[in-house]
Amino acid sequence: MNQSSHPRRPILALAAGLVMPGLGHVYGGDAVRGAWFLLAVALAVPAAARLALHLPARWLCFTLFAGVAAAVVLYGWSAVEAFRRARRSPEGMLRPWQRPAVYVLYAVVAAVFVLGPLTAAVRDDVVEMFVVPSASMMPNVLPGDRIVADKTVGHPGGPRLWRGALAIFVNPNDRALIFIKRVIALPGDHVEIDGAEVRVNGQALATSPSGEDAVGAATRLTRERGDHGTYDVLHPTAPSPGPPVKLVVPDGRVFVLGDNRVATVDSRTFGTIPLADVKGVARQVWFSTGRTEGVRWRRIGRLLD
Repeated sequence: MNQSSHPRRPILALAAGLVMPGLGHVYGGDAVRGAWFLLAVALAVPAAARLALHLPARWLCFTLFAGVAAAVVLYGWSAVEAFRRARRSPEGMLRPWQRPAVYVLYAVVAAVFVLGPLTAAVRDDVVEMFVVPSASMMPNVLPGDRIVADKTVGHPGGPRLWRGALAIFVNPNDRALIFIKRVIALPGDHVEIDGAEVRVNGQALATSPSGEDAVGAATRLTRERGDHGTYDVLHPTAPSPGPPVKLVVPDGRVFVLGDNRVATVDSRTFGTIPLADVKGVARQVWFSTGRTEGVRWRRIGRLLD
């Protein structure tokens, strides 16, 4: 047998395909088909993420996970097909580039210049997942909620930030932490807070009490209005001991409050936050668990006001 003639081993083709999409095809001599599989896997999630933000809000999580599922299926399909092609292929002459150094180069280039940048672009510019650890946004966002944030809001080409948005932002006192709070006022707005009453540009945010205690006698549930509708907030039944707040939101900054006014650290404590530190807006709960109740099935897919 000619020394340049070498059969392709199916198990190696399968292993290569599992290491990196398309690598099994490169090992088998079909670099073009391998590159197409790589691009298909790499683009499945970014395409789904972009599409999700243009569909009705209730389809956001479903579309994102459909994109992830498509990427996984394509990944597996590429490996299985490389295995089958290697089983069917006869012994033949190897191409000059069919050698271990090229396979390693393909894997490195694919990871560093294709999969890595596209994955980072989705996380940095389109959507990102966060876990909420605290009760500061009850009753709308609960501890243990896993949420999807739209990171196009407030960025070029995306929608503008609005009053009432659930902003994800960098904690101004510890930039290693990420907070979620309600945007109450935008640049140039006049904010007045006296106890439980919050006024923006001279208008009270509260619409009317709900008429029920939310979590016991110490708190009451109230409705407030934002630019896109109303939302619930928790207030202490006793008068707030904090000093009144009166300010004009500076340019390039926003004023935020927690929905759980009983237990939250917000702009009343750390002041307004830069718009540049707002990383996105919470849109939907994709999963939720609690310490005592376990999985909160009813919250999965819940849209966030």
